[in-house]
Amino acid sequence: MSAKDIFIPKEDRIQAAGNDFHWSFGGDPIYAESTSFHRALFQPTGEVSWVFSSSTGSIAEGNFFGFQLMVPYIDDSVLEYTYKLGDGKDLHVSHLHSIPTSPGYIGVKTVDADDAELTIRLDPVNGTVQGDFNALFKSDGYRLFPQGTFKLIRDF
Repeated sequence: MSAKDIFIPKEDRIQAAGNDFHWSFGGDPIYAESTSFHRALFQPTGEVSWVFSSSTGSIAEGNFFGFQLMVPYIDDSVLEYTYKLGDGKDLHVSHLHSIPTSPGYIGVKTVDADDAELTIRLDPVNGTVQGDFNALFKSDGYRLFPQGTFKLIRDF
């Protein structure tokens, strides 16, 4: 069993001034309409992680599409590192998207990456992060290979 927290904004759009998060599937870049960079405490383990997320569309309108990447919080030192999924350093990469449902319901599916790499430069004191990532989603019929980059300011 695998459990993880997923952070989806209450508002359709949350975007700090100057934030940029975009990805492509080999063609033109897709720019996120909503981004987030924050530190999260997970219950009941007490683990703390950095969360970087992006999305387009709206859950309410049924066209939500996004990515969420998480790495462990270590301390407030500048972090420059390349994470690889499965290297024991606890990188988590998920894709989220709307799914069809019955009237009166809203559906979102989350899919874990089968393979991924994330290179970041994170400055906790100044609240900034820059990163490049690529991921492979191939299980359960998915065939996504996003490549992206982001430059974010910490939300809180």
